[in-house]
Amino acid sequence: MWHMQDSNDQPAGQGDGGQESQYAQLGVDAHKTGVKKSFKPVIDNDYPLAFCNIVKDRLNPGYVLTQHMDGDGSKMLQRLLHYHETGDATVFRGAVDDAWSMNTGDIAASGFVDELFLTDVININGISAPKDVIMEQLAIRIAELKQLYIEHGFDVTFFGGETADLPDQVKTVVFDICASSRVHETGLIEGNIEPGDAIFGMASDGQVAWEKEGNSGIMSNGLTMARIKLMHANYVNKHPELMRQEKPFEGRFSIHGMDERLGTMSVSEAIMSPTRQWALVIKRIIDGLRSHDSLHLLHGVVMNTGGGATKVLNIGRNIHYVKKMPIPPPIFQLIKFESGEEWENMFTAFNCGVGIDIIGSDKGGVLQDVLNSVSEWTRVKLFRLGDCHHSESPDNLVTLYTPYGEFAY
Repeated sequence: MWHMQDSNDQPAGQGDGGQESQYAQLGVDAHKTGVKKSFKPVIDNDYPLAFCNIVKDRLNPGYVLTQHMDGDGSKMLQRLLHYHETGDATVFRGAVDDAWSMNTGDIAASGFVDELFLTDVININGISAPKDVIMEQLAIRIAELKQLYIEHGFDVTFFGGETADLPDQVKTVVFDICASSRVHETGLIEGNIEPGDAIFGMASDGQVAWEKEGNSGIMSNGLTMARIKLMHANYVNKHPELMRQEKPFEGRFSIHGMDERLGTMSVSEAIMSPTRQWALVIKRIIDGLRSHDSLHLLHGVVMNTGGGATKVLNIGRNIHYVKKMPIPPPIFQLIKFESGEEWENMFTAFNCGVGIDIIGSDKGGVLQDVLNSVSEWTRVKLFRLGDCHHSESPDNLVTLYTPYGEFAY
């Protein structure tokens, strides 16, 4: 039975369905429609149904290449706020988790789980941000994650990168990582989704085998909205460099603020929870299917970042994805309550508790058996979300059955 939100959980000012999302009003395009319109004509991509852009290796027939660049987004601003208020420099290490996973997870979703070539870019204003402190903590975590990935079977090379002092262009700091990889074409996950395929999901929250503490599940999307709607308005004058004058903090929580929904985790800690290292999970899925000579059963993997539960629209063709979503973890309940955002929009701005979707043929039960084994070993909760159907529309469709209503995208 679905848990329905109590009527007294409706914050003042909540609008009716169909309104523009608050995330969009803050200047963030969760679906990156403008980017796709501008750059799609010039992007090289030999596998248009796959989750990331892939090209054939012209120098090594039979192999394919990919490259992906992403960062920790605006979560670094929360880390700066937390550091300024507490002096805890270790919070900057989580930025590496976010940037690292946002790249390695995306390319792993297309089967690139063997070798990794990584570089980083730090664009920083050393006047308003503690440059040496940040760089020291980033370096520590890069070394730790490199070793973790090697222990899980990846061949990892880190080339260093670029650190640019940009006091006129950057207010604080931006941290990005670039990941490149190569795989034999027989190992690709091409996004060849078929009607009748099963949809599974794995939880973004909790504490998994290699994590040292619990995770709120927020990952690396929706942070602009989370910070602005939750952090206390009193920080506006104290730390003006951490926000836009026209879009200041609106919330009621201090850095040490607690909410009973989050248990022992503070609101700031929940916002800073690093993105899970999904590439480690996906590699284990792929290796498990390979051991059963069944990799062909896996048709698609989606990392639910920009676009949240609708990110699956990006793979396959003429597919109607129908998913029954679990109750979102506490951090998303809190953001929804404090902001008054519609649940229909929450499921596109945030992953709402499902970090990755796994899609494929479950005839014979092999796929689910492998996923059950991976879930047990990693301690990442597994969901059976739904199924794929043929779409009469020329575009992919998503229908979400949620505890708060049915939403079609």
